[in-house]
Amino acid sequence: MEMLDNALAYAELGWAVFRIKPATKKPYPGSHGFKDAATNEILVTRMWDEEPDADIGMATGKISGVWVLDIDGEEGSRNLTLLENELGPLPETLEARTGGGGRHLFFKWPGAREVRNKQAFRDHKGIDIRGEGGYVVLAPSGHPSGQLYSWPYGQDTPIVSIPEFWLDAIAPAIRPRAPWEQPAPAATPAPAAFGGTPIISRARKYLAECEPAVQGSGGHDKLLWAARALVVGFLLEEATAVSLLWTDFNPRCSPPWDQSNSSERKDFERKVQQVSETPGEKPRGWLLDEYGLRDGVAAIANLAAGNQFAEAMLAKHCTASTEVATAIAAIDEQPPFPVNCFPASIADFCRQVAAAHVVDESFPGLAMLVTAGAAMGAAWKFRMKVGQEVPPLLWAMIVAGSGNNKTGPMNAVVDPLRRYVHPDDPAEPVLNPGGPAYIGNVTASVVVQRLAESPRGLMCFNDELAAWVKSFGKFDEKKGGSGDEQAWLEWWNAGWYQVDRKTNNEHTVVPAAFVALLGGIQPKLMIQCFGPDQFDSGLVPRLLLTCPRPLARFWSEVEIPPDATAAWADTVQWLRSRPFKRLDSSVGEYMPRILTATADAKDALVRFYNELATRMLSPSCDEREHAFLAKAQTQVGRLTLVHRGMILAEQKSAYLDAPIGLESVRAGIELMRWCIKVQMRIYGYAERTRLQVDAQNVADALRLRFGDKIATVREIQKSNNRKYTSASLVRKDVQNLVDHGLARWIEPKKSMELI
Repeated sequence: MEMLDNALAYAELGWAVFRIKPATKKPYPGSHGFKDAATNEILVTRMWDEEPDADIGMATGKISGVWVLDIDGEEGSRNLTLLENELGPLPETLEARTGGGGRHLFFKWPGAREVRNKQAFRDHKGIDIRGEGGYVVLAPSGHPSGQLYSWPYGQDTPIVSIPEFWLDAIAPAIRPRAPWEQPAPAATPAPAAFGGTPIISRARKYLAECEPAVQGSGGHDKLLWAARALVVGFLLEEATAVSLLWTDFNPRCSPPWDQSNSSERKDFERKVQQVSETPGEKPRGWLLDEYGLRDGVAAIANLAAGNQFAEAMLAKHCTASTEVATAIAAIDEQPPFPVNCFPASIADFCRQVAAAHVVDESFPGLAMLVTAGAAMGAAWKFRMKVGQEVPPLLWAMIVAGSGNNKTGPMNAVVDPLRRYVHPDDPAEPVLNPGGPAYIGNVTASVVVQRLAESPRGLMCFNDELAAWVKSFGKFDEKKGGSGDEQAWLEWWNAGWYQVDRKTNNEHTVVPAAFVALLGGIQPKLMIQCFGPDQFDSGLVPRLLLTCPRPLARFWSEVEIPPDATAAWADTVQWLRSRPFKRLDSSVGEYMPRILTATADAKDALVRFYNELATRMLSPSCDEREHAFLAKAQTQVGRLTLVHRGMILAEQKSAYLDAPIGLESVRAGIELMRWCIKVQMRIYGYAERTRLQVDAQNVADALRLRFGDKIATVREIQKSNNRKYTSASLVRKDVQNLVDHGLARWIEPKKSMELI
């Protein structure tokens, strides 16, 4: 019991601990390493019940509130002296002795700044930093040398903050330049800033959203993409790009490149040179334009200077999507987003974000609904009736062409969820479990790993969801669909989810798999990806969408007031830190608080439910509309619950379990009506376009096979009996050709001729 007692003692200090294989410094094979780290007594006890002799690891970073300066051997001690001569002496703080004779110096987490893992700090061998995404081994664990880790001066020494000079060297703050500090305009690849927004700061945020490189999973391609984004997208100098990749991208890779290894360093830095020499498909400065970091005059000057390649690629990749978006808008004008449904201060923030980024109010509006719901997470549910309890989980997609600024407003809304949230009510720490709230990777296997760390659930945000929809193409014969698609459909209800794999004997259980989703997609790609299969599976009708007419993006001096941004962040953090109702210690599961509706609110909800049911019975209601309306009957409950959360957050109410009133139900209904109109509008166009594309493809294939001669249904079926397993499938395709003016029936249901 000695190791368990020590692990529990560390957990009481707020240090997130996990199991280390004895005397190895390495996590157990098949485990998630420091991602399994926890402070909860039940979870910690369960870990050491399974492996009583396990050594103790501690995840460094925000989760434990500390980072560690690792001094290894005599060389490390000598180099530490050199650093102290340069940066100033280090204060006395908690110190551990490693089993290999080194030292671990513990320092407080510096709040707003982020300390990242670094090897050979400032090129001083033997001086490493263990920060966000790292871990250290704790006493009395064993070392491969046979010695034990220990506290040579006791464990009572307070952990202090590192001096400012040291912190500036380890985690430098990026200070925005004042207008009078801006450099004079020059013909350089990347200006310091336009409109007061630092390009370096935006590039670092972009890197934080890029998928990290994982060995064996296209890792080099991920690094190549990150390098291309910096050099081509943000037009950064090669040296600046290399520096950012080492500090902001490499530490998240698995495993990271070893900067002290000359071979690995050259391999890493070669990617930057490679993207500089090969232009690729994206136009130069595409990210500067997308984030509004290059004004219109600079963009025009760039084209006028003869950048024909950029112009051609912009035409190739942007025009088609813009035409599709304009065509969708031409069906009828998208109704205005009902921002008036939001509480006053939240509605103001939505309008300010839309005005500052020059976008339709639905862009930040949908993002705010998803983000608020994700902040509430698995800790809340709305009981519409007994046996029908819905979570505040929403999936939303912004459909817009490249250059229409999907990313900017979404980032402004989602940003508060990117940080770990610690409980703000020390009286109930057990009911406020920590863990990540945000993930940028949409791959199902990665989401499952992160879900296991976050009992409350996740917000999955990616500015381009093309990879998400394309992942559904990998068919799983046993499950009758793609593996990723099946997983996402199961996550929709935020219920029990279990993964069992033969590889590494993996067994993962998530009691409440809550995964909210937000992102953008280009219109043309949406039409290609969301075919009948995704519609029939129920995936498409679950999505809340917007595709307004593209706005003319003239320069806007509107800025989001800092106090409005802070108020929205406070709303999100407040919702995120509301506790679960209780913890079922017998099974180690968190139980949500379940809200009901007042009598008048319930009556309004029932009337809307029955109104949709009546529409579904109408002869004019086709299969597609029926699917949307069926999902809307319960999705309105999700929107109602999110609205209730917004009201509670704005009022900072202590009455978390009070019944939902008529105001929230009416807001949920109005939002749902808007969503239904937009869904039908977009998919009405998408379906017609998809059928037209299918018809053209079939016509091309038949012309290649039969030329211009008349072909019978039987001949067509024989020519491709894999696709046409019955004559009725042939007739369906031919009728689609006829409907689009590409063929005509010679003898109805028997023979046809291409036009």
